[in-house]
Parts: sequence; structure tokens; C-alpha cells
Amino acid sequence: MEDIEDVRRKKLEELKRQQDEEQEMIQQEIQKQAVLKQILDVNARERLTRIKMANPPYGDQIEAVLFQLLQAGRIKNRLTEEQFKQLIHQVFGSRKKDFHIERR
Repeated sequence: MEDIEDVRRKKLEELKRQQDEEQEMIQQEIQKQAVLKQILDVNARERLTRIKMANPPYGDQIEAVLFQLLQAGRIKNRLTEEQFKQLIHQVFGSRKKDFHIERR
């Protein structure tokens, strides 16, 4: 009978730990969104959202760069969409892939 109780207790502890981790991730996401709201205007946030929908890893990289720039004190005012586009272009350059089609 102790084995059953031990299994139950371990399972409950595991579930509690998972809930705590999920809660912490939710809190971090809320804080991240609040910071983005402060440093990007509405149009720039919409652009970032579209980028994240189209290419999530690229969107995460852009967010990481924004937070690094903010911590370094290089972002002083809210970025407009144009400034945001320029920043992306400066940091990541042109990510368009060139291709050549040859007809024979």
C-alpha cells in the first residue's frame, strides 16, 4: 500500500511542478509583452506579430535583439514601424534568398 501512496504523491508533486513551470512561463510572456508595448508602437508590434507568425525563430531572434538594445540603453523612444524595419534591416541585413532560374 505504501507503494501506491508513494506513486500518488510523486505524481501530485510532478503535476504541481508542471503547473508552477507553466505559470512562470505565462508570467514571463506577460512581462515580455508589456516591455514590447513600451518600446514599439502599435504598427511595429503588429509587424513583429506577423513576423512571428510567418517565421517564429526569426521573430524570437528579433525580440532578443530588441531586449539587448533596450538593456544597453540604445532604445530611448518608442520605435515606429519605419524605425523597426530599419533596425531589422541593419541587424539582420537582407534575408531574401537570391535564386537563378536557367532555361535550357
